Amino acid sequence: MADLKAAIEAKNQMYMACFKANDMKGVANLYTDNCKLMITGMDTQYGREATEKALAGLWASGMRALELKSQEIGPMGSDVIYERIAYTTRTEDGSVADVGKSLGIWKKVDGEWFLYIDIFNSNKA
Repeated sequence: MADLKAAIEAKNQMYMACFKANDMKGVANLYTDNCKLMITGMDTQYGREATEKALAGLWASGMRALELKSQEIGPMGSDVIYERIAYTTRTEDGSVADVGKSLGIWKKVDGEWFLYIDIFNSNKA
C-alpha cells in the first residue's frame, strides 16, 4: 500500500506542477482517454480534450496554483483505486481562491495509473 500511495502522490505532484505552469495538456495527460471530470458548477466533461479545456477555464478565471492533499487511498480491485483529497486553489498573489474536496477513481492502464473519474466539490455555499 505504501508503494501505491507513493505512486499516486507522485502523480499529484505532476498534476500540481503542470497546473501551476499553465500546462493543461500535461494535466489532461494524467487522465485516461475516456475520463470524466466533474467540477462544481460545470457539466460533466468527457475525455482528455474536454478536461484540458475545463482546466484552462479555471486558469482563465484566475486560479494559478492547486494544492492537493491526499487523505485516503484504497483499492477497489487490482487495477482500480480511489483517492480522497482536500484541495486549495490560489490566485496569482497567493490568496485562496477556493477550498474543497475531491474524489478520484484511478485506473491502471498499461502498468501506469491514470485518473478515470475526478470529482471536485467546493466548500463554498
